[in-house]
Amino acid sequence: MKALIVSDTHGLSHELTELKERYADHVDAMIHCGDSELYPDRMEMDGFFPVEGNCDAPGAYPNERIVRIGALNILIAHGHLFGVRQSPTRLCDCGLERNADIICFGHTHVAGAFQQEHMIVINPGSLRLPRNYHEGTYVILDYNQQKKSACVNYYNAAGEPVDIFSKSFNLTD
Repeated sequence: MKALIVSDTHGLSHELTELKERYADHVDAMIHCGDSELYPDRMEMDGFFPVEGNCDAPGAYPNERIVRIGALNILIAHGHLFGVRQSPTRLCDCGLERNADIICFGHTHVAGAFQQEHMIVINPGSLRLPRNYHEGTYVILDYNQQKKSACVNYYNAAGEPVDIFSKSFNLTD
C-alpha cells in the first residue's frame, strides 16, 4: 500500500495538481492533513482524505478522521486541536484510543516521523512554508503488509528525495 501525504499547502493549487498527476497510478490513497485553504469542491482536493486545519473555512472538512487503507487504520488530524506545537502526546493518545496504526498530522510545518507504541506518527511538513528545511516537503508512505514494515519517504515539490527525514519502521501487533 502506498499513500501520498501532504499538509499545510496554504492555497497552493498548481502544486497539488502536479502531485496528483505524478502519483495518480502509483498510490492507493492521498491524504491532506489540513490548511489546504481550498474548498472541498475544488478539483485539487478531489481524491484526498482531507481534514480541517486552523486556516481552513470552518466546517469545510472534519476536524479528524480515521480511514482504513488496506490493512492500516490511519488517523488524520491537523494537530492544532491537540496542541502538537507543544507536544504530540495528546494526538498519540487519541491514536491509541482509536486503534490507529498510522497518525498523519500537520500544523507545525516541521517534517518528521517517529514511532510511538505500535504507531507510526508522520508530519509531512509543509509544501508552502517549511520550518525545518529550505524546501517544501511531502511524504510517500510505502507499507509492506507481509513484512509489516513501512518506509516514510520525504520528497521536495520537484519529486526529489529528501533523505534527511526519510525513515523505515516495523509495525507490530
